[in-house]
Amino acid sequence: MTTLPATSRVPTGAVLLAGLGAQFADDVAYFVLPPTAVLAPLGGLLAILLTAAAARYVSRDRTGAAVARTGLAVGATSAAVGLLAAGLGWVAILLAGLTVLAGVAGAVVGRGLTARVDR
Repeated sequence: MTTLPATSRVPTGAVLLAGLGAQFADDVAYFVLPPTAVLAPLGGLLAILLTAAAARYVSRDRTGAAVARTGLAVGATSAAVGLLAAGLGWVAILLAGLTVLAGVAGAVVGRGLTARVDR
């Protein structure tokens, strides 16, 4: 029995850039456009949504298992950066978990990757 080589590689540079960008895009928006600081309490939600969008964008050329792996990598990177920036409080840990899920969901949802059964 032979083992096939893993052909589903994750683009490391794009994942790091997407994870960092998703966490700090709201901070840049507050700095560039000061009136958007009104939305500061929604920064965690915005980071989650941006993580899902970034995972979708980074995994656009992937197929099969590489889509989910790329989404997981983007979500985990964004969550790790968020925890480093916000600390290890209960809310930050909860948002980090949601961020990882959003990364996978953003990459996978709506792609039609599941096997279809025709009846």
